[in-house]
This record gives sequence, structure tokens and C-alpha cells, in this order.
Amino acid sequence: MIKDLIVVGTGGWDVIPLIEDINSNKKCFNLIGFLEKDESKHGTELYGYPIIGGDELLLTEFKNCAVVNNVMHTTRAHEVITHMLIEKYSVNDFPNLIHPSINQRFFSVGQGNIVYNGAFIGMGAKIGDFNIIEKATIGHETIIGNYNLLAACLVGSRCKIGNYNLIGNSASLTNNVKMEDDNEIGTGAVLLKKIKSGRHMLGNPAIDIEDFVKRYLSI
Repeated sequence: MIKDLIVVGTGGWDVIPLIEDINSNKKCFNLIGFLEKDESKHGTELYGYPIIGGDELLLTEFKNCAVVNNVMHTTRAHEVITHMLIEKYSVNDFPNLIHPSINQRFFSVGQGNIVYNGAFIGMGAKIGDFNIIEKATIGHETIIGNYNLLAACLVGSRCKIGNYNLIGNSASLTNNVKMEDDNEIGTGAVLLKKIKSGRHMLGNPAIDIEDFVKRYLSI
């Protein structure tokens, strides 16, 4: 079944080739266009796809469409938009956009995830809802919660990642590492041990940003 698809938010342009790659493998979506709160963009196009209007159109002409939440200023903002789409506009169809090069047979996945080309997800991994995964490698039996952003990072096997975490480019988590919620693992950081919530980690091995500043940047 081919679904009519609306994308909310125009910031993440890479969603367009992702959808086109999915369709080139097997036609799944009819990408109608984008909804955007910035009225100056209404009536324009994004790489050939129309920016139609505001999200209020989900109450009328697009009320039966599947929807992609493409708003990712922060992990928490991604959640806010998701709840708005559910509660204000009664959206209930959030398909996963997973690049066809990724073998989906051996891991489980929730809804509303965006997984780009170049990602690898190991056997027995469990992915929750509304995560954005770029060129990340995720080891076998790792569990990932909801509303996380994983850039081009390396996550070891049997890790456990909570919610609202951001893992930066070239960051690494060694095997069996556990991470709670609302953490940021900076570019190139190497996380070797469990961290609780609300941490910003930098360096190799990764330490809290305040300790990092004291150790490396203080005069």
C-alpha cells in the first residue's frame, strides 16, 4: 500500500533523498510536500517538492496522511512537535523512514524513526520511537529509547540508551555502557562508563564539561 506522506518542517533536507531511495527500492510513499510554520516559505519548493502551508492543514485536506516529524532543533523540541501532532491534529500514522540498504530483519523498531543511509544496526537491537539515526553504528543487543539523535557515532554492543540523548559525530560508547536521559556526548568523545541524566561529556575518556574545562582550558 502506497501512503500519502506529509513532512512537517523543512530543516532536514536529507529526508528527501531518503524517501526517494526508499521509493526506488519499493514504492511506499507519495510525498505530497512539506508543511512549515514560516509563512515566507509557503508556495515555494524544496528540491522540487512544494512547501504547501502551515500545519493547520493537517485538520483538513491532509488529515488522512501519514506524517514525518522533521523538526529537530533539539531532542526535546522533537518531542514537543510530536505531541502537538498527536494531540492537536490527531495524527496517528508516523511511519519509519529506514534506508533500504539497512537490513531490518534482525532488530525491532517502534514508530516515527528516521534512519539514514550509512547506518548499521546490529542483531537483536531494540529501537524505540522518534529517533534520528544518521551514519551511526549500533552494536548487537543495544537498546535505545525515544527521541534520541545519533550522528555519525559508534555505539557498542549491549549498551542501553535512555531518552532525549544526543551523541555527536565520531563519539564512541564502549560495550555495555548505560546512559540515562538528556545527555549530550560531544564530538569525538569516548564514553567508557555509565552516566546518569543531564550530563554533557567531552574528551577521551569522556568527562563532564565542567571537569573538561578545568582540566584542558583553564590557565
